[in-house]
Amino acid sequence: MMVVALAFLSSCNQFIQLVETTSVGKDEVNSNGVCENADIKVAYDFWSEDGVTYFSIYNKADKPMYIDWKRSVFIYNDWKNDYWIEKTTTQTFLVPSGTGKNLSYTPRVSTVWAERYTFIPPHTYVSVPMTYVIMNNGLQVSTETNANGKSTITYSQSLKIDKSLKTSIPKTTGKGNVKAYVKNYTNETSTNRFRNFLTYSFDEKFVTEKFIENDFYVSKVTEMTTKNFNGKFSKVNLKAKVGAKTAKAKVRVYESPYRNNTSFYNTIVQ
Repeated sequence: MMVVALAFLSSCNQFIQLVETTSVGKDEVNSNGVCENADIKVAYDFWSEDGVTYFSIYNKADKPMYIDWKRSVFIYNDWKNDYWIEKTTTQTFLVPSGTGKNLSYTPRVSTVWAERYTFIPPHTYVSVPMTYVIMNNGLQVSTETNANGKSTITYSQSLKIDKSLKTSIPKTTGKGNVKAYVKNYTNETSTNRFRNFLTYSFDEKFVTEKFIENDFYVSKVTEMTTKNFNGKFSKVNLKAKVGAKTAKAKVRVYESPYRNNTSFYNTIVQ
């Protein structure tokens, strides 16, 4: 897949941590980010800065399906995060009345309830609007100065601070290898574990409920240069028309060789 690399990925003083996840549990997610049973298919795509739990749902059955978001949650390191909170959205708008000089506007209020249930027709996909950031902790550089104002200590979650993690990985822009830092985790040692728990039914009143639960953990982190993360590139001419004017630009389009639906990345400033 070809993607246009963002500007922050091209800075010479920035490195990238490729974060890979592994699925465990009864409802296991395959290497393409898909979990399915006889009723339902859940497809994930975490690929973004810090990782985002985007997923879609497909109703495989010949009858309508219902998702109950109040009884569906995202669980991060055993902490529950709700997909649905009982609240309303209120919007005020003006309604015209009369004509000519007698024209006036009367305020009206519209109140909309958040959707607790999602109706999915047979053999239909639905895109889920609720997402959570997976891992945005500790991947930035911070600086602290002590009381006398003379000593500055810099902290970073860069893997380079542990020289034992230094290794070589295949170069993505040519032949040979490049330097990288790699750390592996098991389900027991990983500090980043998350679950997606969904409650669904083919009965609108949920007399009979069914569940699907997908468990993940961060299993591998590879720190490398942005050049190797981006991979090879080609130059593409783009045109954009704004009004009567046409703007032209030549941009780099990168191969993004590490892209995977169950992986994501973090930027490390060094």
